[in-house]
Amino acid sequence: MLDYVQHDGGREDAGFRGRSDCVVRAICLITGDAYTDVRQDLSYLQKKMTGGLYPSISDGVMTPVHYLYLTSKGWELTLTKSAYLPDIPRDGHHIAVIPRHVMAVREGAVWDAWDSRFSRRTKSGYPRLLGYYTPPV
Repeated sequence: MLDYVQHDGGREDAGFRGRSDCVVRAICLITGDAYTDVRQDLSYLQKKMTGGLYPSISDGVMTPVHYLYLTSKGWELTLTKSAYLPDIPRDGHHIAVIPRHVMAVREGAVWDAWDSRFSRRTKSGYPRLLGYYTPPV
């Protein structure tokens, strides 16, 4: 069983409220980068990648945007097949990707603003794990 630690990734301290910031939170919780910096970088990239059609990440960060952002910084994406959230490696720090949500996993504990371990339940009781990012060494 994965443990859970409640943390907003620095959102409140940065003066932001609301939801739809799971990618920003997860990146900040793993890297320690400032919330406003990550949010600004992702917003810029999303606006650029969509030609301005989506100039903000207030409604969430699109998958190609977080993929490009993280892989350009040396992160590695591991795709998982027929896996569930508890199947993520327990050692190290990872960013888990489940359907419609992204979360930080640090040393076998989910770090998130809300307990997302049981969101989108399946027959196993846990959400499917689509893949996970591992930071550069």
